[in-house]
Amino acid sequence: MNKQARLNPTAIATAASLLCSLMALSTHANAQQAPAATDEQSIDKVIVTAQKREQAALDVPGSVAAVGAEQLTREGKVRLEDFVSQIPGLSLSSFRQGQTQVTLRGITTGVAQSAATTSFYIDEAPIGSVNAYAAGSTLTPDLDPADLQRVEVLKGPQGTLYGAGAMGGLVRYVTAPADFRNFKGSVTLGGNSVAHGGNGSVGRAQINIPFGDNKMALRLSVFGRKDAGFMDLTSGKEDINVSKVKGGRIAFTWLINNDWKLQAFALTQRLDTDGNSVEDVDAKTLKPLYGEYKQKRFVAEKTFSDLTVGNLNLSGSMGNFNVVSSTTWQKVEGGGRQDATPGFGAALGPLFKIPDLGVVNTQLLSTERVSQEIRVSSSALDNRLTYDGGLYYTHEDSSNRIPSFDPFSTTTGAAYPLPSIVKASILSDYRELSVFANATYALTPQFDFQAGIRHGSDEQVYAQDYSGLLVGATPVIFNSNAESSKSTYLATARYKPTATDVLYGKVSTGYRAGGPNAVPPSAAALAPQTFAPDTLTSFELGYKSVMDGGRLSFEGAIFSTKWKDIQIQTSANGFNFLVNGSNATSRGAEASVIFYPAKGLSLRASAGYTDAKLSSDATAAGGVTGDKLPFVPEMTASFSANYNWATVGSWRASVGGTVAYTGERVSDFSKRAAVDVPSFTTVGLNAGLENANWRVSFYGKNLNDSRGIVFLKSLSLAPGGNPFAAGLIAPRTIGMDVTYKF
Repeated sequence: MNKQARLNPTAIATAASLLCSLMALSTHANAQQAPAATDEQSIDKVIVTAQKREQAALDVPGSVAAVGAEQLTREGKVRLEDFVSQIPGLSLSSFRQGQTQVTLRGITTGVAQSAATTSFYIDEAPIGSVNAYAAGSTLTPDLDPADLQRVEVLKGPQGTLYGAGAMGGLVRYVTAPADFRNFKGSVTLGGNSVAHGGNGSVGRAQINIPFGDNKMALRLSVFGRKDAGFMDLTSGKEDINVSKVKGGRIAFTWLINNDWKLQAFALTQRLDTDGNSVEDVDAKTLKPLYGEYKQKRFVAEKTFSDLTVGNLNLSGSMGNFNVVSSTTWQKVEGGGRQDATPGFGAALGPLFKIPDLGVVNTQLLSTERVSQEIRVSSSALDNRLTYDGGLYYTHEDSSNRIPSFDPFSTTTGAAYPLPSIVKASILSDYRELSVFANATYALTPQFDFQAGIRHGSDEQVYAQDYSGLLVGATPVIFNSNAESSKSTYLATARYKPTATDVLYGKVSTGYRAGGPNAVPPSAAALAPQTFAPDTLTSFELGYKSVMDGGRLSFEGAIFSTKWKDIQIQTSANGFNFLVNGSNATSRGAEASVIFYPAKGLSLRASAGYTDAKLSSDATAAGGVTGDKLPFVPEMTASFSANYNWATVGSWRASVGGTVAYTGERVSDFSKRAAVDVPSFTTVGLNAGLENANWRVSFYGKNLNDSRGIVFLKSLSLAPGGNPFAAGLIAPRTIGMDVTYKF
C-alpha cells in the first residue's frame, strides 16, 4: 500500500503562534515607519559581478542570470533543486543532498564524469576541486540563502576570467556584505510539511554591527534547517532521507581610507543525511519495484558534506590603477556509507556460496585548497580603453579513500569473516599558475570590442594504494605525476544602438586540466600514463533590451559549442582510468522576459532549448555519434507572477506563483543501457504579509506532487541491470516562515 501524505502542521502552527503573540505589539510600534516592500513599477538595473567588477547586467556582453536570495526565501526555495528550472541552460542530476552535478548548456558526460565542467565561486573565492580525483563534479556547494544577496549564473565558457573547469559556465554565490552604515538584523523561524513524508523546520538569524566611526562593520549569521525525509525502506522504516543542514558566516568590512577597503569572511556549512533520495525502479519501465517512494537497503546510508571557506579581499587604488587582492582558504569534505549489496553482494555471493551476502562500502573525500589572485585594472584614451590583468595561483591537496568494503549477512546483519574485499586511497596534489589580461576598446560610444587571454600551467602528483580481494594478492601501490598547460581566449563585439538596447557577439573558450592516470607503469598497455586537457569553444549571439519606460525587459541568446578531446572515465582489467576520446556539440537558444504590466504586478518567463550530442563515437563511454549527452533536458521553461499591494496601516500583502517545466532527458549513452527519462512540471505558490519589521511567508512547492526524476543509474554492476535507483525531487511541500527585522 502506498504511504499516504502526512501534512502534519505542528511546526507551522508553532511559527504561527509566535506571529500572533507579537503582531499586535509590532503593528502599533511601527505604524509610522516606511513599509518594507513597495510596488514594483519599473525594472531596476540588476547589478552583477560577472566580469569580476560591478556592472549592470544589461552591459555584460554575455548571458548571465541573477536570482535574488530574498525572493528565494519568501518562496521557501533553499536548494538548487528548487529553482534550477527557472534558469535557461541550467540543469542538475542528484541522488541526495550534497551529491549534485550541475550542468550548464549541456556540457556533461553524465554521472561518471570526473572533474567538474561548471565552476563555483562564493564572492571572490573559488570553491571545490578542479582535478579529476576529488569528486569535484558532484561534491558541489548548495548554499542556504540565509546570508546571500543573489545567485549569479554565467552561461558559456569562462576560461579567461575563471580558469580551468569553467567550461559550461559558472555559478557565483554573492553574499550580503557587512554594512558600516546601519545597525540591523533579523530572526526567522519556519516549518514545513512534505507529502509522503515528515516535517521540516528552519531557523535563521543575522546581525550587522557598524563601529569605528562607521568605518568598520561586522555581520554575523547562523542558520539551521531540517529537510524532511520522504523515502521509506521495505523493512518498514520511514522517511529515511532526512537531511540536517547548519552553518554560519562572519563578515568584516573596513573602510581603511577613501582609497582602500578590506573585506573578509569565514563561512561554514555542514550537511548530514540519513539516506538517499532514490526510489528503486525497474530498469526498463521506471515503475517502482516495491511501491512509491520505497527502496530496499540492508544498512543505513548515512552521508555528510562539510564546507569551510575563508576569504580576505583587499581592494583600492594606486594612482590610476585599481588593485584587487583575493586570498582564499577552503576545506571541502564529504562521504559516507553505501549499501553495495545489489552490485557486489550479487556478484560475490555465488563466488563464496553465500546466498545472503551483503556488502557495505565507506568512502571519504577531502580537498584543502589555497588560492591567490591579484588583479590590476585601469583605463586610457579618455576612458575609451579599459583593461585589466593579473596572476592567479591555486594549490589543492585532495584525498579519496575507501577505508572499508565490508561483507555482512543480509539475514542477521552480522559480519562475515571474509578476506578484505578492497581498501583504496588516491592522494592527489594539484598546483596551477595562470596569467591573464582583458581589454575593452570603444570604437564609438555605441560600439566596442573586448578581447581576453589567459595562460595556465598546472602540475599534478598522484599516489595510489589499492589492496584486497578485488585487486589480487599483490597490492597496487604507485606514484605518478603530470604537467600540462593551456591557453584560453575571449573576443566580443557589442553594439548599443540606444542606452537600453544591446546586441553582442561572443567567442570564448574553456578547458579542464589533464593529469596522471590511475594505472601503474606495468599496465601501460591498458591506458596512457596521462590524459590531456579537454577544450571547448563557444560562439554566441545575443540581444538585451529594456523597453516601455523600464516596464519590460528581454534577454535572448543563441549559441553553438564544440567540445573536443572529451575526458572519459573507463576501465580495463580492474583499473579505472581516464582517456581523451570523442567530440560533442551543444547548440541552443535561451530567452527570458520580465514585465510589469500594472502597479505591484510582475511577470517573468523564461525558456531554453539545448541540443547536446556526440559528434563522434565515444567508445570508452559506450557512446556513438548522435547520442544525446546524459541528463541534459532538450527543453526547459518557467513562468512566474507576483503581485503585492498595500493593506491595513503599514502592512503590505503579496501573492505569487511559478510553473516550471523540465523536458525529457536520457540517462546514459546508448551502449550503456540508456533509458529515456520523462519530463516533469512543478507548480509553486507563495503568499505573505509584511511591514518594516515583520514578514510572514506562506509557500507551496511542487503542489502538483510531480514525481520528477533527476538521477538514474543501475545499482548492479551491469549498466542495465535491475534495480535502477531513480533520484526524485521532493514531493509536495507546504510551509510557513516568520521573520522579525530590526
